[in-house]
Amino acid sequence: MNTHTSIRTAVYNDIPTIMKLAEKEYNSFEQSVPFDPVLTEQYILTIINDPNAVFIVITNHQGVPFGFMTGTLDHIDLSTEPSALAGHWFVDNPKQIYGNKNYGLQLISSFEGWARHKKAKKIMIGLRMDPGTRRAYDRTFAQFGYRPNYVYYTKDTK
Repeated sequence: MNTHTSIRTAVYNDIPTIMKLAEKEYNSFEQSVPFDPVLTEQYILTIINDPNAVFIVITNHQGVPFGFMTGTLDHIDLSTEPSALAGHWFVDNPKQIYGNKNYGLQLISSFEGWARHKKAKKIMIGLRMDPGTRRAYDRTFAQFGYRPNYVYYTKDTK
């Protein structure tokens, strides 16, 4: 088993694989509406083409993505300094076929490097979570210097 991996920015040839990963990410949570592949492809293209955004992939030894993280620069707090906001963050490593490294943390580290390069004042990592798991995430992220700041609560409009 070859567990060599690398991290790089996504390219157009990655889009079909990223689409499959994005659908797996989507389906890993309870949803009230179906996955939309057209919208997903538009989102991927927007992030790849935006100079103030990044689409990072982690790839196997053949260069095929098995995880990703997206982010953008934003003035979410209305300050003069931009913040780097991570949008999607997903790794698909079933049965540790790529080894047991923490690839999620490797993606975060790469995103942090991008944020520093872009002169972001803050880094904000957003993630989907199941009810009741927030404390575990708070403890984990605290180990890496993160603290809860913005929290979104979701409700269907129906």
